[in-house]
Order: sequence, then structure tokens, then C-alpha cells
Amino acid sequence: MASCASNQPQRRLGTRVRAQIPVRITSLNPADNFSQTCHTVMVNPQGCGIRCSRPLAEGLQLRIEDLPGRGSALARVVCTLPMNDGSKYWIVGIALPSPGNLWCLAPVPPDWGTYAAPPKFFPMSVKHIGEDSALTQVRAAKA
Repeated sequence: MASCASNQPQRRLGTRVRAQIPVRITSLNPADNFSQTCHTVMVNPQGCGIRCSRPLAEGLQLRIEDLPGRGSALARVVCTLPMNDGSKYWIVGIALPSPGNLWCLAPVPPDWGTYAAPPKFFPMSVKHIGEDSALTQVRAAKA
């Protein structure tokens, strides 16, 4: 499994905050039928670290569900480390494709900047139309 440590300097957008937030992660790889309820350990606008019962492959595409605010998001695994010797759990680093406060934390560290506001989630059954219009319209997505 990949290591979270590297020799390259890290560029982090926002201080990591300790937070135990229950989330459900589901693999988007049909060959890896995996779905599990986990807890975050650390979060920031770029992603999170979660405690997981098994290692996950670097690059694995995931859906994070049951986020605060009833949202979901796509993400990818960036690293996996054993918690400690003899532990049955792993810390899995997950990166979000677009930074944001998906964790709905408040207050947040000042360096979260423009990503401090919680997102406006839409239920998965609702499709958002016309972002640029004065009146945002939503309609039920066809199944």
C-alpha cells in the first residue's frame, strides 16, 4: 500500500482538523465490491483521513456518502497506512476533486479561506439546473 509520507514538500490547502464524522465509503470499481461505514480522523478542505477495517488501493475511486448536510461526494484514495503494530485498522487518506467544507464544520481555521462555508447539497434524486440564472430551478431527476 502507498505511504502517506513523501520526500516532496506538501502543499496543503487548509489546516487539518481532528473530527470524528461518520461517513459511508463505497468503491466505484465494480471489481472491488466494497462499502463500509467509517469515521474520519482528520479533515480539511482537500479531503480527510478515515479509519478503515482494510487497506484500500491508491487511486481507488470512491463515493463518500452520509456526509453532514446529507450530501455525497466523489473522492479517490491517495494513501493507506496501518494505524499501529497489531492494529486491525488502517488510516486511509482520501482526496476530494474540488476543495470544500463538506464536513460542515464551524468555525474553521482561518486558512480554509473561501472554502469555509458549508456546501449547498442537493438530494441525489434532485438535479440542479441553471446555475447562472437569477432563480435556481431544481427538478426531480429521471430514474
